[in-house]
Amino acid sequence: MINRDILIGIALALLLAGAVGGFNYYLKYKERKLDEVAKAVYLYERGELKKEEVEKIVKGTPHYAYFLAVSGAPAQEVLKAVKTEEMTTLLKERYASELYDDGKLDESLKELSSIDKEDFNYPSVSLVKAFAHAKKGDKKTATSLYNEIVSSDYKGTYFWKVAYAFLLKERKDQK
Repeated sequence: MINRDILIGIALALLLAGAVGGFNYYLKYKERKLDEVAKAVYLYERGELKKEEVEKIVKGTPHYAYFLAVSGAPAQEVLKAVKTEEMTTLLKERYASELYDDGKLDESLKELSSIDKEDFNYPSVSLVKAFAHAKKGDKKTATSLYNEIVSSDYKGTYFWKVAYAFLLKERKDQK
């Protein structure tokens, strides 16, 4: 007869194999589901599926915020669907830019106030803040923001060049 310890060892090995197999099946299942979601969004972008059809498939998945963005949803709605901090700051900036474009300068500045120097999009946020302050007639704050960008680690970047151009224009206007 087979020893009891051997039977226990075989049972544990089968249990472990079943757990690993089940986990791998679960990962493949999730991957297939995400592929289906991505395919639905792709077909929507090509005009082959209606927005309502795709929204049913995509809602509650990591692709939902992207779908909202490509389907033309307001930035504030997209912002609510985002789960990562980087995307949140990016969409806050987008929403604040929409507010700026609509002439809602104070609301735009309020939205941007929560984005810090540590955030990856700080230089572009600083430009939007500077534009809003300039449009409000607060040239001193706008100039301060342009100078902050120019005197920082952003030298040679697009943001540095835009800030520098505004500073040069300002100096020319003062003469």
